[in-house]
Amino acid sequence: MKIMFIDPIFGISGDMMIAALIHAGYPFENFLKTIKKIPLPLPEIELESISHGVINGIHLKIGHGDIHLTINEMEAIIHEMDIHEKIKHDALGMLEILINAESKIHNTSRDELHFHELSNIDTLIDLIGVAHGMDFFGIEKVFCGPVPCGRGTISTSHGIIPNPPPVTLEILKDFKIVFFDEPLELTTPTGATIVRYYAEPHQSIPPIKVKVIGYGAGTYKSLTPDVLRLFIGESEGSGEFEDIWIIETDIDDMDLEYIGAVVDRIRKAGAIDCVFFPVYMKKGRLGIRLSVLVGNDNLEMVKYTIFSETTTFGIRIRKDAREVLKRDIKEEDTPFGMVHVKYGYNEKGECIKTHIEFDDVKKIADDIGIPYISAYNAIKKSLK
Repeated sequence: MKIMFIDPIFGISGDMMIAALIHAGYPFENFLKTIKKIPLPLPEIELESISHGVINGIHLKIGHGDIHLTINEMEAIIHEMDIHEKIKHDALGMLEILINAESKIHNTSRDELHFHELSNIDTLIDLIGVAHGMDFFGIEKVFCGPVPCGRGTISTSHGIIPNPPPVTLEILKDFKIVFFDEPLELTTPTGATIVRYYAEPHQSIPPIKVKVIGYGAGTYKSLTPDVLRLFIGESEGSGEFEDIWIIETDIDDMDLEYIGAVVDRIRKAGAIDCVFFPVYMKKGRLGIRLSVLVGNDNLEMVKYTIFSETTTFGIRIRKDAREVLKRDIKEEDTPFGMVHVKYGYNEKGECIKTHIEFDDVKKIADDIGIPYISAYNAIKKSLK
């Protein structure tokens, strides 16, 4: 699986992302050829080599442009451009993120929304350029490190506003951010949109065999290098990686029948899985270890459920990762009726595992009046 890791050392913007893609091997000529399909006069665009200490990167210089566009005009231009449909789809997807975030922040409908700074033709260049560069590399999955944001205030067409801007924070909800004590807009709304659209919000990067590295450079002078770094390579994993939490606690003062009921409630609270098993505790007492697997989204609810439903006064919690096969569930017709079958695929797209849903097997066995294992074997044989 071809993956990318975005390392926003000192933030991210649209032009820095394009520059990093170019430094990684995306041909500048391809970028210009695509951008020139925008049916409007374009500002001057050129590359500049910039060094920050030992790091050498590319800075994308986009000249001043006086053209400002409405949302409808941007959408119409992207739709009508002579470019690959996937590039259109990605550019429009990023634009939609910007629209939704701005609409929410300004408490207005998209029809009444005015983009202000984002209405500049630079935004259109950023969205199309990034979409084309990502398509060039054929990236299948994107991961991102914590996104840097500045502090203090910044000056905009709305006046003085908090840094980072509210729209940037809205777009970056669920993503990890870090604050630098710099009165600079380290991550722009367009940069945040790129992260939101492409990257996985709750996943750590799996082991990667790095093939190319790209550096997009900014012009800020700071103790931290003003660069955006990209790693592009191959993951040898056979499936999907995701961050998970493991919660454990040992209990010796609850009846087993209550433990069983509590496990059901923990699963309903959003746990991926929950098991319990006997352990020997202090002074040879027999206890129960509760072990729970949960994702980021449901972590707090599961912790609350454990504390409220069990007698424990403390839990152990650690972060881990799990790998799962790519999967697909299909409805299959059999001589006994329709069943749901789960198919598991490796990184080559080969089906290496199947599972027939037990509820379907149970219904067929109950209707016919035969043992479940007999029904399962007969259904499995009919699917070969």
